[in-house]
Formats: sequence, C-alpha cells, structure tokens
Amino acid sequence: MKILCDRQQVQEAFAIVASIVPLKTPKPILQHVLLRAGKDSVTLFATDLEISASVTLESVKVQQPGTLLLPARETASLLRELSDATVSIENKDLRTTIESKEGSFILLGDDPEQFPREATVNSEKKVVVPAGAVLDMLRRTAFASAREETRYAVPGALLEVKDESLRMVATDGRRLAFNYRHLGGSVPAARALVPLRALQALGRAIPEGTDQPLEILFSGNQIGFRFGRTLLIGRLLEQPFPDYEAVIPKAADTSVELDRAALEANLRKVSVLCNSEVRMVRFAFSSANLALSAENSQVGRADVVMDADVKGAGGTLGFNPDYVLDAIKSSDLDTIRIDLTDDAAPAKFTLGETYTYVLMPISGS
Repeated sequence: MKILCDRQQVQEAFAIVASIVPLKTPKPILQHVLLRAGKDSVTLFATDLEISASVTLESVKVQQPGTLLLPARETASLLRELSDATVSIENKDLRTTIESKEGSFILLGDDPEQFPREATVNSEKKVVVPAGAVLDMLRRTAFASAREETRYAVPGALLEVKDESLRMVATDGRRLAFNYRHLGGSVPAARALVPLRALQALGRAIPEGTDQPLEILFSGNQIGFRFGRTLLIGRLLEQPFPDYEAVIPKAADTSVELDRAALEANLRKVSVLCNSEVRMVRFAFSSANLALSAENSQVGRADVVMDADVKGAGGTLGFNPDYVLDAIKSSDLDTIRIDLTDDAAPAKFTLGETYTYVLMPISGS
C-alpha cells in the first residue's frame, strides 16, 4: 500500500480517530488506527469496542490500495511534529514508512485482519442540526457529567428529542445542566443516554465557528454522529436517567440577578482561600448585595461584597465554587439569575434563554 497526502489534513483526521484509542486495554491491537486506502480515498478508523470513529479523506493520491495498522500514539505525535506540506505513507510486511523532506520514519504495526471491523449504524431516527449549536450545547452540559458511574451519577449525557426541540442534560448527582435548541417542524421523538467519551470525541471533531450540519442518528442501543467526512458511533449507556424535569425547581422564595462577569471574577478571588478539604464559598444574599466569603484555618479568610438585585427574603448558602464557575463561564448573558428557597434545597441558575443549571448547596453551610 502507498499513498501521497496532505500532511495537515491527515494529521487532523488522525487526531480525531486517535482520541478514541484506549490508553490501557487487555487487547493491545486496539491501540492502533486502521488506514484503508481504496481507489480514490483513504479511511482512518479506530475503536475501543464501545465507541468508534472513522474519517474519510478524498484529496489523496492512492498509488497502491491496501490496508494497514499504525500505532496510534506514536503516529499522531509524528504527524504533529512534521512540518512538510506533503507526506507519503507506504506499507510492506507490517512495516509502515512515513516519508517527507524532513526524513524517513518506520513504524511497526500489526495484522489489519485481526482488527475489529468498521462499525456501521442504521438510521432509525435522524435529526439534523447545526454542528456549531451542538458544540455549544456540549460546552454547557458535558462538564456536569459524572466521571464514574454510581447510583445517582451518570457518566454521560441524555440526548432527547421532545416537543420539537433537541435537549441535552447531564448530572453527577450534585448538579444538573440542561440546554435545548428548537428544531422547528415535526421531528420524531427520540432518547439516548450517550457516554461521556463519545461526547468528548464529538466536541473534538467539530471545529470552531462551523456552520455545517450534523446528523444525529438514533438506532437501538447505538447512536451515530455524522459530520462532513467524520462518523462517530457509540454504544448507549443502559442505566436509568433521573427525571430531570422534576429536579428543576419550579418556584423560589428568593430571586437574585447578578452581573455574570463580576460574579465570576469575585468568585475566583474568594475561592483561593477555600478550605482544601471542603471547597466551599458562602453566598449571603441581603436586600441589595451578595457577600461572598471563604475561610481556611491554615491560610486565612476572604470576603467580597458585590451588587445584586435581590427580590425576596434572601438567605445564606454554601456552594462549591468550581461547580458554579463551570456553569457561569459557559453563559453568554451579561446578567444571570439565581432562584433559591433555603440552604437545603437546590438553587436554579438561569444562564440563558435555553440554558438552566441546578446546583445543590453544601449541607451545614
């Protein structure tokens, strides 16, 4: 097999599929990327058996078709370090040579016949949305996903098509992020619990500022994302997802409006002096301001007072500052609203017309 290709194009495609490759696995062959050269195109494919990614390149010169396996980590690093516009990739007897004007590099691969077959997904239900909009939704929700599975924490996000909108919801049991986008027209209802790693791979595959469409393919226990020449397929999580609509508070005793940028800046300052064991900043709402405070018996104390428009009784709650900052930094609003009831009930942050965040206060604050 031998091909001649644009280095930057193949490097970007390789980076997308290589992000799927597991760092540790009992099957070392999965730490490779399959490259298949046809008559007029080249496809890169990788999988960890739960998630797969493939990218097809068409602007390549295929001098000899064939299939090979490349070690993912080393090949990705090499392509990133090379600076020539064009590289050639040639394979013979499981040895792949990557050549450019900068030098010749030999990589030892494995038998492509032993690699899992390329994944496919049948489109039972399909939704088409702007890829840039989905990237925004990911930034506003995926951070709230759990990093490991527990009874109330979900290591992924719910994608739901309901009431002519696409909804994305994530929770780790202490917080919940909810964002939606109107689709318009009649769209079939669908629901999928998508693994966090699949969402992270999708976020890496979508470039900034794109206006290209993204196809979301719902199919049984799988979900597919097709964007341009990239196809991501993931096996869905099977655990139950909380009733998120019941979790979002419908009423509140106190409503507070705050300057988002000022809150973010002040919270960053105060959080420097949080207790290292229990990260907590105390939010004390009075009639016209918000007092932020944190204390560490080994280091010191921080107090900051900022303007706030408070309607209602006010009150004092303790929050993990990192959980607040994660959410407000992804908001586009100049002024955000916090609705709260008491120090034991979840607070609702309204961070956009279609963006809601629910956060539990720290008990005993």
